[in-house]
Amino acid sequence: MERAAIVGPGRVGTALALALGGLQEVLGAAGGGPESQRRFAQATGLVLSDAAALCRAADWVYLTVPDARIAEVCASLAAQGGLRAQQVVCHTSGVLDTSVLAPAAALGAEVVSLHPVQSIARPAEGRGAFAGAVCTIQGEDAVAARAEQLARALGMTPLRISAQRKPLLHAAAALASNALVGLLAVAAEAAAGPMATADERNAALRDLLPLAEGTLRNVAAVGIPQALTGAVERGDVGTVQIHLEALSGLPAEVYAAFLPVLLRLAAEKGSPGALRAEEMLQLLAEVSTR
Repeated sequence: MERAAIVGPGRVGTALALALGGLQEVLGAAGGGPESQRRFAQATGLVLSDAAALCRAADWVYLTVPDARIAEVCASLAAQGGLRAQQVVCHTSGVLDTSVLAPAAALGAEVVSLHPVQSIARPAEGRGAFAGAVCTIQGEDAVAARAEQLARALGMTPLRISAQRKPLLHAAAALASNALVGLLAVAAEAAAGPMATADERNAALRDLLPLAEGTLRNVAAVGIPQALTGAVERGDVGTVQIHLEALSGLPAEVYAAFLPVLLRLAAEKGSPGALRAEEMLQLLAEVSTR
């Protein structure tokens, strides 16, 4: 069985260490702060070691450190003799390509980028944290094929992409995940009121989650724009005006920012809202000048 080393025992590194069980022998992890090290050890039962020695013994080295540190960590491991030929060195960044692994490639290692397009909030799920996700892979054909095989074994669908495509796809993923979290936070803030406590906002969010989950199911079932419903889709200008007047501060800005997008979708769907686009955009202009 091939041996693996994890450099960066954070959420992704912890989930990956658990997920690799039965596929590769995880030797341990290196790096990270005291708290992430403690959580990693508690979740996996694995030891934390000197990075160079750990990586030298591994067939696969996974760099699961923050994007800004990948090039630095790779160069440091190469300088310390931790990387070698006949080794796969892999980073999990969604936006960076394999050029940041140049010091490893110079030593004869095969380099690849393997990015699970998934939000890893509960790393203790291990393989379950990755199951069903798309996994973008970028690298030379031979090592990319090995990474694709691994992604499938982890329950993911591999998607081989070019280095040039990575930044845009990663930005899209951030909108689908991080921006969605931000949008739900704004919705909870609006529902709970501007003076609400954190507990009250969380309670409001719980009330909104069935709606959000139902909307995602609709998108999966019928696609966009068919899943669009609501006041904009119906062309209910009066309701949109009431919404804009009721909201203040950030919620109003977010609602207004989405109006042009929703109007475009209404037009694609052939909904009544498309016929009243000018009226709604006028409301938007009035809000912007206040």
